[in-house]
Amino acid sequence: MTLTAGARLGPYAILSPLGAGGMGEVYRARDTRLDRDVAVKVLPESLVADPQALARFEREAKSVAAISHPNILAIHDFGRDGAIVYAVMELLEGETLREKLASALPPQRKALDYALQIAQGLVAAHERGIVHRDLKPENLFVTREGLVKILDFGLAFQRPLDAAEREQTAAEHEPMEKLSLTAAPTERGLTKPGMVLGTLGYMSPEQARGASVDHRSDLFSFGAILYEMLSGERAFRRDSEVESLVAVLRDEPPPLSGPGRPVAPELEDLVLHCLEKRPEERFQSARDLAFALRVLERDTAATHSRSDVARPAIAAGSGAGPSAASVAVLPFRNMSADPQNEYFSDGMTEEIINALSAILALRVTSRTSSFAFKGRDEDVRQIGAALGVRHVLEGSVRQAGRKLRVTAQLIDVSDGYHLWSEKFDREMDDVFAVQDEIARAIAETLKVRLLPAEEARLAARGTENVEAYNHFLKGRYHFNRREPPEAITEFERALEIDPGYVEAHTGLADAYCIFGFYGGIPTLEAFARARASAEKARQLDPDSADAHISLGIVEHYYGWDFDRQERELRRAIELAPRSAAGYSWLGLNLAFRNRFPEALELARKAAELEPLSANAQTNVAWCFFGARRMEEAAAEFRRALHIDPNALYPRWALGLTCQLLGRHEEAVASMEKAVEQSGRRQPYYLALLAGTYAAAGRRPEALEVLRDLRARSPRQYIAPYHLAFAHIPLGNTAEALDCLERGCEERNALGWWFRDSAAFDPLRSDPRFPALLQKIVPA
Repeated sequence: MTLTAGARLGPYAILSPLGAGGMGEVYRARDTRLDRDVAVKVLPESLVADPQALARFEREAKSVAAISHPNILAIHDFGRDGAIVYAVMELLEGETLREKLASALPPQRKALDYALQIAQGLVAAHERGIVHRDLKPENLFVTREGLVKILDFGLAFQRPLDAAEREQTAAEHEPMEKLSLTAAPTERGLTKPGMVLGTLGYMSPEQARGASVDHRSDLFSFGAILYEMLSGERAFRRDSEVESLVAVLRDEPPPLSGPGRPVAPELEDLVLHCLEKRPEERFQSARDLAFALRVLERDTAATHSRSDVARPAIAAGSGAGPSAASVAVLPFRNMSADPQNEYFSDGMTEEIINALSAILALRVTSRTSSFAFKGRDEDVRQIGAALGVRHVLEGSVRQAGRKLRVTAQLIDVSDGYHLWSEKFDREMDDVFAVQDEIARAIAETLKVRLLPAEEARLAARGTENVEAYNHFLKGRYHFNRREPPEAITEFERALEIDPGYVEAHTGLADAYCIFGFYGGIPTLEAFARARASAEKARQLDPDSADAHISLGIVEHYYGWDFDRQERELRRAIELAPRSAAGYSWLGLNLAFRNRFPEALELARKAAELEPLSANAQTNVAWCFFGARRMEEAAAEFRRALHIDPNALYPRWALGLTCQLLGRHEEAVASMEKAVEQSGRRQPYYLALLAGTYAAAGRRPEALEVLRDLRARSPRQYIAPYHLAFAHIPLGNTAEALDCLERGCEERNALGWWFRDSAAFDPLRSDPRFPALLQKIVPA
């Protein structure tokens, strides 16, 4: 049925036709309730006449509508007006990717941008169990603003996501009749009915065989689309449909790079990885694919743009390039006879990173990102691509008594050539001089002229005492391994030797903070010691960014003066604008103060500065958690675990989030893993595990964990605040409120969190709760 301007479908006033085809007619319409223009598609009579197909379409439409992602076409409504059934979608202004490719190929940087947006949309769909199965340029729309939208989930199906869904019949998950949900007509191309579903040239080999498919089939289609964006040719196009089908099943696509059409090897490798014939040999998730694209996008951007400081930075023999002054310092290898000396090689690596980071014209990869490659023998070209740098510094340390041998070499990742190398045979007392010489040699090799202030920073010492320095390195080694008692011991030994050692004071403050947070020391003691150490560091050096960050962390855990925390962290950012820590902690501060947009911007800035930091990514997730956008929070926590599957911070956070979402199996699995990884040492994890057991209906197991915690209390401090996480899901409201009251009195770390967190919603209606809120006051 054709509609004319002025016709009404429920609250939608038809304005003009947008297009028509065998799969329905699309109109521009006005939503009279919200005063906005939308696209209305009138469904074909064949679909309307089939109740089962119509019900299936409505179910799939609801699934897609629930995704709510900027890279997926938004479905606003679904309705019936008499005999007419229609779907309402956002109105898009622009053109399909097919139309854009027909006019001109996008530049590679733009193609990468489009590709990343498509991948992000697939992440959102796949994490809801939705597989597209007909991804192709016709089903991708590029708006006038450059935003890419995935259209047409007509061949999509949704896999069950929980126990209730698993009880549905397999028939409910078969594809419905193809229906385009685009706001403009699309061609059917070579879509085949029956067993083979999809479009030749873009369908995966398993689709072409009529076999079952999963989300990895979409990644194959993605690879074919990216191949076409880069080359202008279809990867598997042949003279006939049969030959095209055979090519999908058997043949490799022609090389992407050709005369006049250079494609970076890393980008070609990524495309071919998507186009592997066997699903298990492709990327295993859209999230992994998106991460790889971000790395390539950052590397491409670095190649085409100047560094933050506009100075020429071209190394002799390394080839010209505006990103030449970029370097990653890989963890130096411990070549000492004693493996316990690893702390020293790690520490020297960090000191060199810190020294190079003081040179504004150098872009230096953060400690977290560089240490992600510790113990991994990977090609320097791959490391350079992953970290977005032109050069890699690697080396080794051999320590024997007072003798020290350090080797170092600077490598151009584009060709593997050594630009500089040196061996230092010195006494331990010369360790500071060795670190300075390495930093200066790199600057000289990369043709970077040091400013007077940078010269002064390189010459500055945290301490002149090698023994104090040695204990400091041990303390930082234990701190990075989240072993606070051992870290505290070493930092205190360093300070006994040199009481003016600022970095040892900030290290001690941070170690007491995490010791009190995870449990094992009374938090009033942890608070007092942490604040005293941070204050001392600031007295010694008011311009130490680390001192201001430590003061901010103390307020976050124990002081609860959130305005002061914000001031300290903003000052840290002023002093060290290229350090991720200040942005990450400030984002966390604002996330629970109803300042979501600002919090998210800061947290994402930290994640950009440290792209391989699971902790920085976890703080991005907390921004969504604080805004009660739990689905997005869970997705971001999972992203952090993709970066580091062994990271405990996102592991327990994901467990708590899944518990609040009612995904109890995943919550329990996540918390059990956190407890196992920590060796059952952390009372906080055990209390959270008891809560997830209780929420999942596993009350006996929850009570057993609580008994374990009570048995520990005579020999290990158990924070009352932690126990509240167990009592709330058990329904023990009075006990939970008692725990929170004592937690406030004892200044338990994060004791303020019940003010905002959804985990404490079951307590808010209790008459005692308002009075409890009054206890959240600065100390």
